[in-house]
Amino acid sequence: MFHSKYLRVVFLIKVLTWPALCFCNQFSLSWPTPNPSFARGLGYSTFLQKTGPTKDFSSGAFGCVRNHGYKFHEGLDLSPVQTTAKGYAVDSIFAAMGGEIAYISRSPKDSAYGRYMVIEHKTFTPVLYTLYAHLAEISPGLSVGMNVSVAQPIGRMGNSASFHIPLNRSHLHFEIGVRLSNQFDKWYQRQSFKTKNKHGNYNGYNLVGIDPIKFYSSYQAAAFDEPAKYLKSVSPVTKILVKHTTHPYLAQSNPSLFTNLELGKSIKSWICSFGPFGFPLGFEATTKEADEPIKVVSYDERLDSGFCRKLITSRNGKLFPSDQLLTYLELIFLD
Repeated sequence: MFHSKYLRVVFLIKVLTWPALCFCNQFSLSWPTPNPSFARGLGYSTFLQKTGPTKDFSSGAFGCVRNHGYKFHEGLDLSPVQTTAKGYAVDSIFAAMGGEIAYISRSPKDSAYGRYMVIEHKTFTPVLYTLYAHLAEISPGLSVGMNVSVAQPIGRMGNSASFHIPLNRSHLHFEIGVRLSNQFDKWYQRQSFKTKNKHGNYNGYNLVGIDPIKFYSSYQAAAFDEPAKYLKSVSPVTKILVKHTTHPYLAQSNPSLFTNLELGKSIKSWICSFGPFGFPLGFEATTKEADEPIKVVSYDERLDSGFCRKLITSRNGKLFPSDQLLTYLELIFLD
């Protein structure tokens, strides 16, 4: 049996020699578990945890992979390399990038994420988060506000959640994305939810992810050396004109996503570009007076999800943002 430390060394040798990775350019990327299979180019069955014994391994991937394509999965479910005789995962979990611990939920029952941590990567544009969920434990001594380095151990893989995850399906749920609003609880209070928001701005509703497999694959191929360049390669599914005159939180925290910010008080509306599943790609401030509060400007149906998280719907021949996209727009332009 391989020792977990040995597996980690092999993996780091494989990944840290990827052509685009250089500690001199402030952007380094590490796989969050000790499993070297992805770096070696092996298939889903070698690193993803499927949702049940009769399910495909793709059910642990990102996207419309659940319930016959009708249910969205925001991240990756990464399986353990090593378990004890009783079935407990012993894999350490590692920070995918250097950043600051933004949130820790140590209670295993307060969320579908179970025991989880969010790291924000504020030195990158846009500011990204990585999320590590279903943890058995978070490394002692770690707390909100602390800086962590790329590949630093931050916890141990487990099966914690507000619902039952069998021990033999222990895994890491891993996300990469952006945070939409800095006053999420204000939006949450306006909804009809029966439960309290226990996680502030780091509630899953406020986090929008990209496909980690595509992100890592592109990085491994040396296609980009900073996240902003990767996002520029993603084609927009739709562009939406929003009547709004002030700078949203995303503009303040991620100016790289925005153009024409110098318009200042003359802003009348924003043209918002969204990639697959609603990831925000860019925003253009305009002096154009919108004749509707929200209007679809362009739409490429070929790039939209056919089932689980469609961005645009059609009624009587006219295009409208889906309920999911409307939620994202509400959060982005929250007053």
